[in-house]
Amino acid sequence: MWSEMLLLFVIGIFGGFISGLVGIGGAIIIYPALLLIPPLLGYPVMTAYIASGLTSAQVFFSTLSGTFSARKKKEFLPQLVLYMGGGMFVGSITGAVIADWLNASFVTTVYIFIAILALVLLFFKVTPRDETPHFNRLWLIMIGVIIGAVSGIVGAGGAFIITPILLAIFKLPMNTVVANSIAIAFISSVGAFVTKAVQGYIPLDLACAIILGSIIFAPIGLKVGRHIPSTVQKGIISLLIVIAITQLVF
Repeated sequence: MWSEMLLLFVIGIFGGFISGLVGIGGAIIIYPALLLIPPLLGYPVMTAYIASGLTSAQVFFSTLSGTFSARKKKEFLPQLVLYMGGGMFVGSITGAVIADWLNASFVTTVYIFIAILALVLLFFKVTPRDETPHFNRLWLIMIGVIIGAVSGIVGAGGAFIITPILLAIFKLPMNTVVANSIAIAFISSVGAFVTKAVQGYIPLDLACAIILGSIIFAPIGLKVGRHIPSTVQKGIISLLIVIAITQLVF
């Protein structure tokens, strides 16, 4: 029991650090890690439902920790966070409820699909806008609902797809994207976290271990990310997505 909790603590550390570093919730790492790493070390295989529940808990607390740091930054845009995050909150609850009716293989398939979509968007060549951005509220809410629904199925905060969308569609600079995507992911993660907790998919002991590692290292990752070029941050996200997809497919 203690050794398994230590393993999840280490997984949480990595997920929390990466979430702060590139503005994601960590689901892109945590979900496949929970499914693949424990069996390799002799622990019981974790079901997709428990893995998604633990992922939702990790995302909730790592993005909460990162948001406290991000909101102090000049790049923080309350309007963007409020409307897209609100849409994702509604969508994530819907996705989390729908997931309870789906089989495990379909949940994993949804995860792979949105990961590939995020990877494709990262390679769109766009020039970041220089002026202060103005957003269409309805557009932000609609995009938020769609992202929230699919991310809620796997317990993700959705930031690993929020980041490419803010870069490719809204043409925001990478520092602005990182500062806001983690806050948006936090709002989104509330619905999925609460729903999966009610459904009984979040074992308390394992959740505490992974959460502790995440909340300690998310702010550290955010500080380090400020000093890393945007091309490197994109490269890190792309590599993580490719690794996750490859592991789950093969």
